Amino acid sequence: MSVKFNPTLVEQFLMVAQEKPSNLALHHRGTELTYAGLKAQVDKVGSFLKSTGIQPGERVALVIDNSIDYVVAFYAIWKAGAVVVALNPQAKFHEIEKLVKQSGSSCLIIDKLSHDYVDALRALDTQLITMTKSEVAGIHHWQEALEFSQESDWHSVKPESLAQIIYTSGTTGNPKGVSLSHANLMCNMVDIIDYLLLTEQDKVLNVLPFHYCYGNSVLHTHFCVGGLVILAGSMAFPQEIVNNMHQLGATGFSGVPSTYALFLSRSDWPDNPPPLRYITQAGGPMGKVLTEKLLASSHQSTRLYVMYGQTEASARISWLPPELLTRKLGSAGIPVNSVELEIRNEQGEVLPANSQGEVYVRGPSVMQGYWQNESATKQTLLDGWLKTGDLGYLDDDGFIFLVGRNSDMIKVGAHRINPSELEEVINKVDCVDESAVVGVADELLGQKLRAFIVGEESKENSFKIKKHCNEYLPAHKIPREIVWVKSLPKTASGKIKRYQLNG
Repeated sequence: MSVKFNPTLVEQFLMVAQEKPSNLALHHRGTELTYAGLKAQVDKVGSFLKSTGIQPGERVALVIDNSIDYVVAFYAIWKAGAVVVALNPQAKFHEIEKLVKQSGSSCLIIDKLSHDYVDALRALDTQLITMTKSEVAGIHHWQEALEFSQESDWHSVKPESLAQIIYTSGTTGNPKGVSLSHANLMCNMVDIIDYLLLTEQDKVLNVLPFHYCYGNSVLHTHFCVGGLVILAGSMAFPQEIVNNMHQLGATGFSGVPSTYALFLSRSDWPDNPPPLRYITQAGGPMGKVLTEKLLASSHQSTRLYVMYGQTEASARISWLPPELLTRKLGSAGIPVNSVELEIRNEQGEVLPANSQGEVYVRGPSVMQGYWQNESATKQTLLDGWLKTGDLGYLDDDGFIFLVGRNSDMIKVGAHRINPSELEEVINKVDCVDESAVVGVADELLGQKLRAFIVGEESKENSFKIKKHCNEYLPAHKIPREIVWVKSLPKTASGKIKRYQLNG
């Protein structure tokens, strides 16, 4: 059955709530909510926000863990015509304070508010709504909003109006606010729905944080078709997640490479794979070895979609059709319907097939710019094209192969080295769970290579890694130092924070 799509996610949500009111929208820790039930809560909270003076176009910050309350707050902000600024609830207070200020948010909805931070937040002239019981005058409690008398009027948003500011993961330590319009988001969600073949029968089990673009897209794509989003716990207990897939009849799952590595090593997925219709992978490249292991270990009915995207493009840029996975192993596929893709050299000239350069993207899902950061916007948006910072090439069939990021390149002497190439070699050693290679200062060569290893630490294993590198890498690409660590610093989306390893 084909799905009708509206110009915005707001109109789409209202249509689904009206046409499929009894469909389950959310499942969280045993609590289920239909689309009708969800809309009723959204109406109350949205009406409350309007009653407190929230105006269309104002920014409202969310600091809430994945939950039904998060989703209610998100759509309630849109009911008021305001802009969602979803922030990482795991962030330190000073980071939240900085981004609330940078976004100019006039209201902050926060699930856990420490009294120690109330004065600092008030100094920002920001209205506070919290889910923590508070005796402090002037702070609203979430329950007030949930019990407010609802009004039916929704602000009529225009497709070109700002819908959401998503702060980039900050792998460089300098997050920027990506400004996305209602049209940006709707266009990208429709493209994703198209290749994933999503319908109202789909039940996605989600562990991805909603505050970043991958999790954001999982939520909205399923809401667009009237599907079910099951909110699962953290990946600290991978077996529990797999058990939930079986017990709740999930049809889909989305993860980053480390997610699937955990399933294969710390759950019974290889012996008893859940019968999912599809799984998707994004949030950084997944090595060929892990891809092949995942494919071999998954249920015979499960289709694996390898994907590539950026927050600046709303979420998704390309996808690899599952039937071509083995033939195009290592590729991130073909552009989604609305996207054009080119490879250019440092002078901005378009390169022919099989030539490595920077990935440029154009289409209606590309951001409006970085919030109040004109210089960064001008460096990234060039004549309607998004300069992604990713390096890659297109093969003769137009399939994209990514080889790293410009900012990750390490210069050792006269050589420019891509760390992901070295990590793929190192990760094949059986004592290695994962690795990260960075450049550190060296008086003679400018930089030297240091490999951070998560795995079974021993002198013998360090020797084994060096021996393996000697066999598969030229001399200038062999790490000079090996450092064993318990874990690698990562963003909420699972990308390695290399800047925390440098130096």
